[in-house]
Amino acid sequence: MLSKCANPDCHEALHYLRAGKVFKVEFDGPVLVTGKKPIRKVEHFWLCGPCSETQTLTYDQIHGVRVLQKPPMVRRAAAS
Repeated sequence: MLSKCANPDCHEALHYLRAGKVFKVEFDGPVLVTGKKPIRKVEHFWLCGPCSETQTLTYDQIHGVRVLQKPPMVRRAAAS
């Protein structure tokens, strides 16, 4: 169950899903029967509104789930 922001530096409690962003992460589990597909494990993570504006989540098998800064937005001038 989601209870707080996934950013370890943030202590915002989850009250409403509409405030922030939910991430679904699928992990490959062990193969229980030879030749069969691995079991998929699914976990959900939530970033609160302020954290989701500047950060995102990523997953890799070495580091697991990590919070990363989003790249800065590049704004272009409107064509006249």
